Amino acid sequence: MKKALLCALAFAALLPAERTISPLQPGGRDAEYRVGPGDILEIAVFEVEELGRSASVAADGAIRLPLIGSVEVGGKTPQEIETQLSELYADGFLRDPQVTVSILEFRSQPVSVLGAVREPGVYQLLGRRRLSDVLALAGGLNEDVGDTIRISRAGEAGSQREIEISVSNLLSPKLNPDDDPWVEPHDTIQVAKAGVVYVLGAVGRPGGFPITEQEPMTALRAISLAEGSEGVAAKKRVRIIRRRDGEESELPIRLDRILAGEDPDPVLEPNDIVYLPDSKLKKSLNRGSEAVIQMATGLVIWRR
Repeated sequence: MKKALLCALAFAALLPAERTISPLQPGGRDAEYRVGPGDILEIAVFEVEELGRSASVAADGAIRLPLIGSVEVGGKTPQEIETQLSELYADGFLRDPQVTVSILEFRSQPVSVLGAVREPGVYQLLGRRRLSDVLALAGGLNEDVGDTIRISRAGEAGSQREIEISVSNLLSPKLNPDDDPWVEPHDTIQVAKAGVVYVLGAVGRPGGFPITEQEPMTALRAISLAEGSEGVAAKKRVRIIRRRDGEESELPIRLDRILAGEDPDPVLEPNDIVYLPDSKLKKSLNRGSEAVIQMATGLVIWRR
């Protein structure tokens, strides 16, 4: 189910970026883009080519145009700017001017999307957009997505506000609007990556595996993701190597007893290493935790 929903988000990214997003009030008119500093406008006056030009919106929200000089356009829609310019040109300059305004480049509403998405980067909000829409613009969520998404937003007097969203709630078929909040310009969206466990030694495919599901990642489950133990594995000498606060510890487990249901299947923590020594290689039985950690270092996560 989760993979299907991830694919749905990725598919949504294929839709045109300019698609309209439902406004805050149900049944209301679609939200329109409002111009801000950095945007570049394309302005044309019908049958007066000399007045047509592109104009960059300054930091104070103004543009400068022939005849009428500085015009405050910040916070207005292109349609509102058309009306404003038509009135200004009609005031002693042109008879019944017909002005069209379009946005040549969107630059005033950036939002950064980082972490476990397919295409991290900076995106422009073309009008009101919810979190799910911005994630779709970034290509959707990766399969190694973690449990949370954090939105960082600048507050008053330089303060920083953070909004934390549960990935499970965002992907729920019964989505609560509070779990899919509106994104504001200059927000930073950090999508957490799932923790990783490593399985090394006498297994079919050693490697690192993301903890992507809601159920716990246990030793047996991690070994199954590594395509199971090989026949030469010393099932009585398996150990879990855990690094916490800069210190390593080892937890010996009896894989044979776990498989027989005689011992509990231990739950793993992110960055744990499950090491299955080779019973035919005496050297591997004595391999220290530091050596095993070195084996894990640099491993590329196997993406299923």
